[in-house]
Amino acid sequence: MKDLIVTPLGTVSPFCHENKNCPGFLVECGDKRVLLDCGSGCSRYFDMENKLNNLYIIISHLHLDHYSGIGDFAYGSLVNNNLGFLKDRVKVFVPSGDLDENTKKPIMDFQYLMNYSPENYLDFIKYDGEEKIVHGDMTITFSLNPHPLKTYSIKISNGDFKVVYSGDTGFQNNSLEQFAKDADLLICESTYFKELDKNSDNHLYAYEAATIAKKANVKKLMLTHFYPTVDKEIYVNEAKEIFENTIAAEEGKKLVLKKE
Repeated sequence: MKDLIVTPLGTVSPFCHENKNCPGFLVECGDKRVLLDCGSGCSRYFDMENKLNNLYIIISHLHLDHYSGIGDFAYGSLVNNNLGFLKDRVKVFVPSGDLDENTKKPIMDFQYLMNYSPENYLDFIKYDGEEKIVHGDMTITFSLNPHPLKTYSIKISNGDFKVVYSGDTGFQNNSLEQFAKDADLLICESTYFKELDKNSDNHLYAYEAATIAKKANVKKLMLTHFYPTVDKEIYVNEAKEIFENTIAAEEGKKLVLKKE
């Protein structure tokens, strides 16, 4: 039996502000690690010398706020390999399938990552959401979300605990109610609160995230993807009206899932 340790590295979008970074969540089980998204600033809360080893990075979708921090990990991996801190290449999983509307070729973001500068110690691997990735005791699966680009929710299970990361998603026709069923932790975007008007269904209100958590019967809801200058408690208070066991993701604040 092994604990799952979840550490938010970034919780806001679309830009960093003060001590808050764009999206990224580190999940650890034993000596294996998975970084869910890699937004700008995430490296500030990441131990490059010690935790690049046995690290998988999984990008939920190719909007810049979810992958633009990859440069720090690219150059950091190169230097740490040169210094002897990093033995094996870090695997970076990149979603495929989005096509440019004009050229009908893979979008530039995908091409950019799959043809990344050689100054790194990373392996870029495309995925299409049908995979089951095994990393130590962790099994990783995917579910497609309604969003302008192909976007995946990501589930990590180690047999004892189940963590689901929503990625970005609309409320109508998303699969989270079933995909996150009975999860120990749902990390869910909450881009909007009631005082804001959504001009599309590409993101969630905090109360919509709470509605999903309640229907999915999860144990705990961790909200994320906040607007950088808004007090996170506004989102939490709205969600708690529907789902009481709600917290805000905070950069660097670990949550340990362990058997009592």
